[in-house]
Amino acid sequence: MTLELYHFDRSTAAQKVRLVLAEKNLDWESHHIETNLDKRDQHDPDYLKINPSGVVPTLVHDGKVIRESNVILEYLEDAFPFPPLRPEDPFERAQMRLWTRRIDDGLHVDSRIVGQCIAMRYRFLEADPAVVEQHYRDMPETVRRKNDLINNEMGVDSPLLPDAIATFKSLFREIDTTLADRQWLVGDMFSLADISLVVYVNRLASFQMAPLWDDLERLKDWNARIMTRPTYITAVTEWGDTTSQKRVELGQQVFPKVKALWESA
Repeated sequence: MTLELYHFDRSTAAQKVRLVLAEKNLDWESHHIETNLDKRDQHDPDYLKINPSGVVPTLVHDGKVIRESNVILEYLEDAFPFPPLRPEDPFERAQMRLWTRRIDDGLHVDSRIVGQCIAMRYRFLEADPAVVEQHYRDMPETVRRKNDLINNEMGVDSPLLPDAIATFKSLFREIDTTLADRQWLVGDMFSLADISLVVYVNRLASFQMAPLWDDLERLKDWNARIMTRPTYITAVTEWGDTTSQKRVELGQQVFPKVKALWESA
């Protein structure tokens, strides 16, 4: 049995797949896909053969290719059911899937909008314009390309940012409310719901946005408990600190503007 994962260290989608692999104590072969402007491995023709969207992660199990992070999580649960990360009860399993569906319904896109507006745009503003133009010419996903072009130009003044911030405020408050009578998001078990959403909390925190949810004590406790799990350390922390000094500086610069958007959402 061979498991291969094509992934990027700081990708939220890849982080949650690595978390499931760690929780299930599965051995896997790493294929690290560099997504910087100099290498752009995700646009390499060989990679596009297995992932035409040019995104990470991609799982290959005994030669069979599985794409899209939520699909990969469910596949791993089906193929390697122990220890379980899905509730047995059908209703609770449905609740778990309602949480994970939030990502495909727009959360992942909103996460990229926030990151691009706050900090990631500067990679493109400081790069050779010809390299940036080629990067977007090669990008298969049209929505991602259109959003990036707007956000790179306008930053925190992007018309896409207010709705993205509102999405996160609503989600984080819903998580906090849900945790009022339980330790985890669904039933009494750590599940794919927790794994899928915790990476987005820490994604925003890496941009210095954590003070926005300082009043959400249950969410903060839930996040801290997951971050101290050995599997989280193996799957996320040890792959590198996403809070670079540049990201800290940029996040602090725009925090007042983002805070105003949060408060008005």
